[in-house]
Amino acid sequence: MKKIILIGAWMLAANLYADAIKSLDSFLQNKQISSDFTQTVYGNKKNRVSVGTMQISRPNKFRWEYVKDGQLIVSDSKNIYIYDKPLKQVTVKKLGSSIGKSPALLLAGGVDVRKNYKISAGNVSNDLEWVNLTPKSTSDNNGFKSVAMGFAKNSKLLSQMQFTDSFDNKSQITFTNVKVGVKLPDSNFTFTPPAGVDVVKSDN
Repeated sequence: MKKIILIGAWMLAANLYADAIKSLDSFLQNKQISSDFTQTVYGNKKNRVSVGTMQISRPNKFRWEYVKDGQLIVSDSKNIYIYDKPLKQVTVKKLGSSIGKSPALLLAGGVDVRKNYKISAGNVSNDLEWVNLTPKSTSDNNGFKSVAMGFAKNSKLLSQMQFTDSFDNKSQITFTNVKVGVKLPDSNFTFTPPAGVDVVKSDN
């Protein structure tokens, strides 16, 4: 009886893993994606909630805009521009190896997922299939300890992402109005600093 239970559990785990990998691979095959999002950063006393829009053009191009906060992050596949409109400041970072392994570039398809992450299947909950990704290198993970991606069971579209950073802080992003195979203009992934703003170049 114990052997039967163990075999059944192994088969269930294998099926969950296969479904999880299928969902992840299906997501990564889409070249261009757009979505609205709600980001929640969990705090000890109060959670911080932000809303915005996301656009992806693989490989390595993305546009991440926080509507109310006046924050814009753009990658043109060579540089990442972080524009803080209230502060009138733009930070420019090279798309180097470390930041290239961050969750943002994971979404943009700029990393070899199997090479840089350990992949395991999570639970199926609320009609979502979860994939857990843990960076293989703890010293080169851009500050993240783990990432979980939740895919809609029927559509295989990305629905949620959950992050745990190196200090065990947790955050979650919920995606809505997800569209794949859309035509996004190249101009969406270029950025020219507005006149009068400070431009700061960073190697970190």
